[in-house]
Formats: sequence, C-alpha cells, structure tokens
Amino acid sequence: MIEPSDEQLVREAQAGKLRSFNVLVERHERPLYNLVLRHVSDRQLAEDVTQEALLSAWRALHTFKGGSFKAWLYRIAVNEARDLYRSRIRRQASSLDDMLEQGVGLGFEADLGPGPEDAALSAATISAVERCLLKLPEEHRIVVLLSDVQGLTYDEVCQTLGLPLGTVKSRIFRARAALRKLLIESGELS
Repeated sequence: MIEPSDEQLVREAQAGKLRSFNVLVERHERPLYNLVLRHVSDRQLAEDVTQEALLSAWRALHTFKGGSFKAWLYRIAVNEARDLYRSRIRRQASSLDDMLEQGVGLGFEADLGPGPEDAALSAATISAVERCLLKLPEEHRIVVLLSDVQGLTYDEVCQTLGLPLGTVKSRIFRARAALRKLLIESGELS
C-alpha cells in the first residue's frame, strides 16, 4: 500500500478529514519534538511547544497554500519556540546550581534512535556537539538544527524561517564554521 503524500493529506484535512491531519501529526510529531527540544533544551517545554505548534497548524491549516508542509509546520514550531525563548530571557533563568538541584539537564535526551551515525559517534562526542550547539547564537543554532539535524533542504529552511536563500546559505556556512571552531576548542576535533 502506497503512503499518501503530505500534499494529499493536507488537501484531505483542509476538506475536514481529521484522520488525514492525524496521519500528518504521526508522521511529523517526533522530528518536530526533537527540533524543538534542541532549541529550548527542556523536555517539558519542548512537549508544550510541540503540542501548541500542532494545534496552531490545525487551526491555520486553511491558510496553507502549498509547498512543503514540513517546512510550514517547522516554521510554526520555530516561531513558538522563539516566543518562548524570548519570554524566558525576560524572566531570566535561575542559576545553574538551582537548575542542577532541580534535575534540569541540557535537554538533549530526545530519542535519536539507533542508526549508522549513532554507532559511529561516541556518547562523549554527541554530548560535546550538543554543548557546542548551545553556545551558538540562536540564528546560527536554528539553521544547523533544521538543515543538519532535521535534514531540511535549503529551500525548506528558507520557507521555515522566512529568509532568502542567500541568507540561509551564509548563516549555515557561518554556523558550521563557528560550531567547528567550538569543537576544536573543546578538543573534539583536531
């Protein structure tokens, strides 16, 4: 049996078939959650943002005019996460000691699933990359997460962030260079 495309499911969902939207949710929920988790670094917040993004997508589905549904959905989630990030900055996070006492970690506990990359990378290397990602400015971190972690094409990243292709390419280039520098400084790359 051939799986229906996102485009077909969107058309059906726009026509009122909730079951089709549920298939879209099942298809995109885990990668969306992983993206948000890496952006907000907190499991509970990531769950909340993911749920709110999916609800927002359902409410705004009639406005979807075509293109990549995945990029459209990621854009909603990135905006939700960005809004949350801004509100958290205003409230100023508690000290690191308080966070550690409360059991708050780096938030990269997402289920990455076993794969060839996981077998090739040690847990220490993954941890180092995640720590270095957190050190990147938000505009660099999000393009790396979208392109290199979530596997979006440059065009999908453009749609997700609402940026021109040249801007996305330059941000990805700068982000990768900054990440490489941080990894070298941490001793993970020679």
